Amino acid sequence: MRPSITINIEPMLQDFLYHEFGACADEGIEISACNEIGRYIQSMITVADRPPKQEIKDNPMTIYLPVRSWNHFIFRENFIYVPEWKQEMIRSFVKASFRLKLREFFLTGYEKGFSQDQLIKSFLSAYNIKRNAISYDAVKKCDYRNRSKIIEEVKNEVQLSLF
Repeated sequence: MRPSITINIEPMLQDFLYHEFGACADEGIEISACNEIGRYIQSMITVADRPPKQEIKDNPMTIYLPVRSWNHFIFRENFIYVPEWKQEMIRSFVKASFRLKLREFFLTGYEKGFSQDQLIKSFLSAYNIKRNAISYDAVKKCDYRNRSKIIEEVKNEVQLSLF
């Protein structure tokens, strides 16, 4: 039996994690230390000698942990889980990683001359993000915020150059 944890994470970010780790949605994901997200999730694991009392409510996701020579006794002899406050930290980290990937994708796409609509649809397709009505608007809002920040930076830089 493979050691696993279950965390609560919104569907759009689940799809992002499936893409990042090359996993199918039905199987859960197996994380590795080759990815920053995988290293971060592994650092949030808590070990207990009793089964934890924990509820995963809305959007459960199973994450399988890699077994190494230094941790196989820990997984075999103890209970592993991620407390709610650490789950919140994982969600924040995954959301930030998602936004960085989104920003890189859009900056590259705009440099190549693609429209916003083309980029949103291709991003949703590339990352296999479901629930397109909600996701389309969420991706569009992220792009709008990124572009607003860039415009503000340009404005500030020009104003500083004038004085």
